[in-house]
Amino acid sequence: MIVKIIIILSFLPVLLLMAYPVISFFRYTFFPVAVLKSEKFLVPVSIIIACYNEEKYIQSKILSFLDESDWIPNSEIIVVSGGSTDNTNTILHEFHHHPSVIVVLSPVQMSKIESVNLAVESARNEILVFSDCRQKMEKGSVKQLVYNFNDKNVGTVVAKLEDPDQDKKHSFFRSAINQIVFMDSQSGSALHVYGAMYAQRKSIFKKFPPNQLFDDLCVIISTLSHNKRLIQEPLAKIYDVNFNTYYGGERLERLTRGLLIFLTKNWSQIVKINKIDLFRFFTFKYVKLLLPFSFISGLLLMAYWLTETTNYFFPIFILSTFIVLLLLKSTRTFLLLLVRINFHFIMAIIKFFVFNKRSNSWEKLIPSTSK
Repeated sequence: MIVKIIIILSFLPVLLLMAYPVISFFRYTFFPVAVLKSEKFLVPVSIIIACYNEEKYIQSKILSFLDESDWIPNSEIIVVSGGSTDNTNTILHEFHHHPSVIVVLSPVQMSKIESVNLAVESARNEILVFSDCRQKMEKGSVKQLVYNFNDKNVGTVVAKLEDPDQDKKHSFFRSAINQIVFMDSQSGSALHVYGAMYAQRKSIFKKFPPNQLFDDLCVIISTLSHNKRLIQEPLAKIYDVNFNTYYGGERLERLTRGLLIFLTKNWSQIVKINKIDLFRFFTFKYVKLLLPFSFISGLLLMAYWLTETTNYFFPIFILSTFIVLLLLKSTRTFLLLLVRINFHFIMAIIKFFVFNKRSNSWEKLIPSTSK
């Protein structure tokens, strides 16, 4: 009986993660739900930029939004500098007299979430466009996001995140996530938001709790709880560092910690969304955190098999297959990345529940290269 339970626990998370894209493809293929996107729908937006010590990026970011390919007449850009100590505020002073740029300089350091909440309070337009500073965007992306709000059922539109080197092979995980998000968008609602750039109706915006690590999880729940769709716009593109570079050990642990903080602090809000989306949300966002335990239970099963039975075929076959995959260059990088990700998952989970490591601080990524 115990062995059967271990087998079920070993395979269930893997099966759920494998089943999710299959179900997404099935829904996308047989039950599409069209988005009533229209280029005639072009209303003014309020662009929200929260920054802290962004002297390297802030000027080019503001200018990119003011470019005619993205600027919509009567729009506004609200920039909140949360206690910056570098030259960010000096650069922002250059925009003080620009009629469409509102600059808020805080004398004390503020988190991104606090800065965003402050900016939204003064936003005068119904469509809010949220943007980080570092990532570059494809020209015309703002308008592409806005066209989708012609559909009254659309509450949030997220840009597509891609690697900066378009001539090179993309990260497997980033490409896979983009494809799943797109399929989910075309059959209902996606469950993934890139905080670097997305748009949301102000009428469904919910003030971000200050104790969170991420705003994206809050956006997902606020959209679904209003029975609105969250979709990806593939023509609105942003570029960030390669997936493998972006998700180093510390960042993976912060990602895990952020998911757990959101789960424990917002449980009452999460369970209010409809049951199907609730199941999808947990499968897409949280089942991956069970993978380390799945692998551990699998190893225990293997050890039991080796000590309690004379039939060694199955564990030897699994071990041999793993060794062969490690020897092949095409799969070795993927497997090592998978091992690294799961190692940091389990370390963060142990720190969270055993050692109460629940900080909501988030250090900025300083990429070694940029596009």
